[in-house]
Amino acid sequence: MAVSTNVSFLLSSVLAITTLAASQTFKGQLAETKGMTILGGGIASMFFMFVLTAIGNLEGIMMGKGFELQLIPEVAFSLVLSLVVAGSIHRVSITCCVIFSLVILYFMNSISQKTHGVSEAAPTKLEKKKRR
Repeated sequence: MAVSTNVSFLLSSVLAITTLAASQTFKGQLAETKGMTILGGGIASMFFMFVLTAIGNLEGIMMGKGFELQLIPEVAFSLVLSLVVAGSIHRVSITCCVIFSLVILYFMNSISQKTHGVSEAAPTKLEKKKRR
């Protein structure tokens, strides 16, 4: 079930704030064991996904529907922000967050390609000139 861009922005913002609050509340428990440290990286990568979705929806609201997220300003900002959150949990969580965030980014891109399609022009055949 699809929601509008405004509702999606609101939901992803609330989920990002909730994920941030939960990771900071339980950072003592997340840093205790190896498994929980990996879970901390997973939580930080979910924060990455929610922040990236919120930024994309905000730009869609402000710039129009055809606006696309770029790698350098939006994705890099979201990744750095999630790495700061992961770093506040544990150093190993940073590495896990990078790996999980790249996997999430790959799947978000593939879903976007399937949903919105590629805006490439159809390849045209070049006719060969006949020699006379």
